[in-house]
Amino acid sequence: MVVASYREIYRDLIGILIITIYFLNVDGKIIEGELRSNENWAFLTRFCFLSEVGTFEYDIEYPKDFKTQNILLYYDEKNQWPAVYKKNKTCREQESVLSIPNGQLIAMNESTFRSGCFDSEDPALEGGWIHCHSKRTFQSRRERWWFIAISNCDSNKGLYLRYRIVMTNDENNLWFKHFSADQLYILQVDISFLVFYIILMLMSFVETQALRARHLLHRTYTLYLSSVILECCGLSLHCAYYAIFAREGTAGAEVRLIGKVMEALSTLFLLALLLFIAKGYTVTRGRLKTKTLFKITGFLWLYAVVYAILFLYETKFFDPGKVLYIYESPAGYGLIGLRLVGWAWFVYAVIFTMMHYPEKSSFYTKIFLLYSLWFLSAPVVILISTFIVPKWIREKLLNFVELFISLCAHFVFFIGVMLQTNGTTPLGDNSIDKFAHHPYALTSPNPAPNYAVIFGIQSNGNSVPPTEMVTYGPVVRPSAPPVEDTRRVS
Repeated sequence: MVVASYREIYRDLIGILIITIYFLNVDGKIIEGELRSNENWAFLTRFCFLSEVGTFEYDIEYPKDFKTQNILLYYDEKNQWPAVYKKNKTCREQESVLSIPNGQLIAMNESTFRSGCFDSEDPALEGGWIHCHSKRTFQSRRERWWFIAISNCDSNKGLYLRYRIVMTNDENNLWFKHFSADQLYILQVDISFLVFYIILMLMSFVETQALRARHLLHRTYTLYLSSVILECCGLSLHCAYYAIFAREGTAGAEVRLIGKVMEALSTLFLLALLLFIAKGYTVTRGRLKTKTLFKITGFLWLYAVVYAILFLYETKFFDPGKVLYIYESPAGYGLIGLRLVGWAWFVYAVIFTMMHYPEKSSFYTKIFLLYSLWFLSAPVVILISTFIVPKWIREKLLNFVELFISLCAHFVFFIGVMLQTNGTTPLGDNSIDKFAHHPYALTSPNPAPNYAVIFGIQSNGNSVPPTEMVTYGPVVRPSAPPVEDTRRVS
């Protein structure tokens, strides 16, 4: 069955993306753990601080045998973090770019002013330990990425410490407190778009009932509705993740990842919808050729696999010491290429459908212009964000742009359905593979039944004598007398 095959396709696509949620990590701006390394220099974490309100609080303890370990604070200028990270420099050379008077190097010992270090009296710690607890604030011309590292250039044992670090922006503002400066306003933007999507989803449900009542609920609209529902669910999980993060300073990355998977599925469903319509499905034909269906299915499978690789690559292979956008990876560039291939296929299908059905040119011209923008927006936004947008504003800016483009794509389709499908059913001598060449609209919408013919009522109110009767036996009909045959046989 065709319906069953569609369901199997979408079920398999969902399965491919859902498996990525098993490859998880924990994200948060309250970090704690234990650092052990044979090296004398190690990266710890990063955060984008606001000037004057950004606060870095540390609680660190380590054995006296590893004395003295240092906290190193690099910022994002070219002569700072980019100049030392993975540049094959010695420990001293990596420390040399820092300004001690500006507080970029904190020696964790009892003699360093405002280091907050003292001899630990915890009986559970054997051999003597040093405990350090203090805060720092940051002053700069703009919000900056700061990178925290640990060093002990004089040690031949490497590094060893236990730490708990809390990084905040404006402790008195819950909307800002635990968020990195590049994430500010993401929660507010997500909540706003979630409200818009809920309204759109409710309106879509109302339209669904109207289409079902008129027997016009087709599969392309079902694809659209599934895409909107998935987008709502994904946004809801994003809002839940950031709400927990705002309150606790840490949150399970699996919540955010599942939200990303749902948004990716929403994109896949919308992509499938546009390819089906471009091929004329439910517009000029009632079903697609098996060959065409296999091509679209294969393309969607490939798209889903690349999406899954993208999520896994971000989780497992992204370097935490670099500020990377999710698409700055081989899988991300592959996704850009697939989006462009999908657009080329969409254009090809639209052109050939218009050639065979010129009366649909107005409809397909609008579809082509509007959704070409949707296809091309993703590659353009990704490239601009990667090479032009400053890294300290990139995440919050792109979050808004991506949601706005997605909402516009869904809303345009919904408006198109309301304007184009009212009273539209195929007329004439059609086949399921190829509808007749005529507009869909009825020439006389909702014509009134002819009750006079149905019930046999005359205009003066008298009944029309019935022309049908029931007889018993053969019917005797009057006839003229037979003519005498004058022919003779001699």
